[in-house]
Amino acid sequence: ARASRTRVGSERTDLDVLLESARAPHFRLTLTVCVLGLGYRVAVVSAQIAAAWRRAGDRRLPWAAVASATASWLLPVRLWRSRPFYSTASVLFHFGVVVVPLFLAGHVAMLGGLAPTWWPVLPQEAADAITIVAMVALVALLVGRAGSSASRVLTRGSDAFVLVVLLGLLLFGWWAANPAMSPFAARTMLAFHIMLGNLALIMVPTTKIAHCALMPFARLVFQLGWHFPAETGRHVAQALNKEGEPV
Repeated sequence: ARASRTRVGSERTDLDVLLESARAPHFRLTLTVCVLGLGYRVAVVSAQIAAAWRRAGDRRLPWAAVASATASWLLPVRLWRSRPFYSTASVLFHFGVVVVPLFLAGHVAMLGGLAPTWWPVLPQEAADAITIVAMVALVALLVGRAGSSASRVLTRGSDAFVLVVLLGLLLFGWWAANPAMSPFAARTMLAFHIMLGNLALIMVPTTKIAHCALMPFARLVFQLGWHFPAETGRHVAQALNKEGEPV
């Protein structure tokens, strides 16, 4: 019996060490990678936009159209007409995966002094409801992608992996917050949740999740792409050895 108690105590100690490590040094490291990585990608896109602007032969841009197109991509009203089910699931999933990590009390506490005193905090009941809706929406997106031949062609293995990681992150977090519904001990679910959260932070700047920061630049890049630099046509003709030939 004494040996059994010692073994159980050792297992708890191991779990405590894992939780402390995942919460403190690993979280700070992955958060730093996330922030610096996103900052680097935004800086690269900004430098590319500035370079394209300097080379552009026509610098007149339809700024109102760019702003309108950006807003329509951030809130896909146009897709609701053609794909209402997919669009609704996408919006609900994105809402949950952004709001809960930023405003849940336990997550805010992990930020320590980085979170300002006025930072709003979600009640646990609201966080649970938003998490459930986000999980259902994410499952719907996965099923929709698997069931559509057009979506399967466009979906790479890495894209599916990102969605599975986010689903696991939400599910383990919900189990940790609702131990009565959890198949295992709440602390075990919490350990999985934190480790998946750290993995998701690393994935933010290195996968398609980076669109959370890069999407506002997309329409501006598109518009600049059509404003070719002066002499572009002549340079293309030279490269193709088609100088003097009619277009």
